[in-house]
Amino acid sequence: MRGAGVSASMLAAAMLSAVLLVAVSAPAASAQPGAAQQDAAADPADEPAAAASAESAAAPEDPAGMQELGGQVGMEMGGRVSPGGFHVLGSYLYRLSDVDWFEGGLSVTVGGGGAGCFRDREDDFLCDHSLAHGFGLEALAGVRRFFAGQGKFSPFARGAIGVRVVSFGADDVSGLAIPLILGGGIRARVADHLAVVGGADLRLGVGWFSRDLGSEPHLTLAVHAGVEFRL
Repeated sequence: MRGAGVSASMLAAAMLSAVLLVAVSAPAASAQPGAAQQDAAADPADEPAAAASAESAAAPEDPAGMQELGGQVGMEMGGRVSPGGFHVLGSYLYRLSDVDWFEGGLSVTVGGGGAGCFRDREDDFLCDHSLAHGFGLEALAGVRRFFAGQGKFSPFARGAIGVRVVSFGADDVSGLAIPLILGGGIRARVADHLAVVGGADLRLGVGWFSRDLGSEPHLTLAVHAGVEFRL
């Protein structure tokens, strides 16, 4: 009888020890999934901020501001009845889209004043001025498109229509030309509101001139460089 009582007591003690062990280990086991869940819940919260930071780092800078004013100087090469010489261009930019800007401007070309017109054997009045002769005053309007660049450099192309007053004073010849302007260049931002720009323009059109010249082709090539300011 005593042996049975001792066995029962030992069995009860073992069962009590097992119950206590389960009770002690259960909170620790339940705490670990909670911590894992908190970590899992914390990770998605960080993802939008990380994504936004990555997008902002990868976002390209605007090549130009909403409105800008610019000035450029260079040389224009003409010939015959197309003026050439020292070339000054002032421009105004207004943003139309992410890549397109309206571009309006005024240009002045001042060349030499030597005579270049004559009458041939058939008494026809002809002009054959050099590359840097004459005077031109022009108003132009068109569109400038920027392309993907690298860093602070942004290449662009432009297309415009000009209305140009042309004069060759030594020959008493004047006229009006309407050229199509096609060109391009590159722009480099050097400060928040300042960029340097350089490029070249081809002018191709027709002009109407005095002294029985009538209509004549208008063809010039201009290269220039300058600065543009963000308003």
